Amino acid sequence: MRPSRALPAVIAVALAAFCAMALSLPLAGCGGEPQGTRVVRMGILRNDLHQVAYYIAREKGFFADEGLDVREGGAFSAGPEEMSAFSAGDLDMGYAGTAPVVTFAGQDMADVRIVAQANMEGSAIVVRNGLEAPDVESLKGRTIAVPGYSTVQDFLLRLALDKADVSEKDVSIIVVKPPEMIPALSAGQVDAAVVWEPYPSMVAAQKAGRVLVTSDEIWPHHPCCMLVADAGFLRENPDTVRRVVAAHVRATEYINENELEAADMAHLFTGQPNDVARAAMKNIEFSFRPRPEGIERYVEFLKDNGVIKVDSPGAFTRALVDTAFLPGGGS
Repeated sequence: MRPSRALPAVIAVALAAFCAMALSLPLAGCGGEPQGTRVVRMGILRNDLHQVAYYIAREKGFFADEGLDVREGGAFSAGPEEMSAFSAGDLDMGYAGTAPVVTFAGQDMADVRIVAQANMEGSAIVVRNGLEAPDVESLKGRTIAVPGYSTVQDFLLRLALDKADVSEKDVSIIVVKPPEMIPALSAGQVDAAVVWEPYPSMVAAQKAGRVLVTSDEIWPHHPCCMLVADAGFLRENPDTVRRVVAAHVRATEYINENELEAADMAHLFTGQPNDVARAAMKNIEFSFRPRPEGIERYVEFLKDNGVIKVDSPGAFTRALVDTAFLPGGGS
């Protein structure tokens, strides 16, 4: 009986299926730890200048160099939207602002860990044209816009008022979304606003007002945007998180070593005019290492205002911030 010629093909198909299945499983054994997935569902804030490290890591191939398949799990208009996606289990990692990260974690609405800083500083108090205000003390009796109550910008304003010995009762603080602040300043609906870059630089470029004081003058090295990881994803895929952090660190260093090119890339990422992007980047401190003491200070502010309920701001911050994946490790 002649052997069937189809048999080798059948064997080949079976072997291919087995290999595909084997490759899809976590690699273990031989003394190594399971590597887990290399696919990362990444969340970002749409056109956010503070998160340009993500764009640079993607465009320069830093994620690919780490063997990662970073997929955009969502480009969100606001931090709470992104944190809601973490709550729903739709994201593995993401770039987000300190306020939504701390608020959602402090209200047990999302289980995430801060694994790196994206930037510090980068906000400013701006005043409308025609307002004779040489300093913060001159804002007494004025209407000041913030992007939201209990945001980092709201905290910055209250710190600035306190330094100027101006009571919060002596000003009117209202919420205005950042894109609406420039028209509000131009129309005289608000006298001043506290907002993050590139909006202060846009205010100046559009001649709607001027910068009164930058946030580094109010609170040096204050936290702004973070790189966070879902706690479950981190536990199951520590090596992947380490690789993402490595690419992020490399991108952050690239920004600081190539300022003009980074500003040009920020222009492409945000769609802002090149002169606005360049001016804004100068007011942002790009750093990958979190400062837990700054985060704890903000946690205390939220606790005091009843936004989050935590027994100890220090213990909460230590549990939230995980710097083990950064160069040198530890916290």
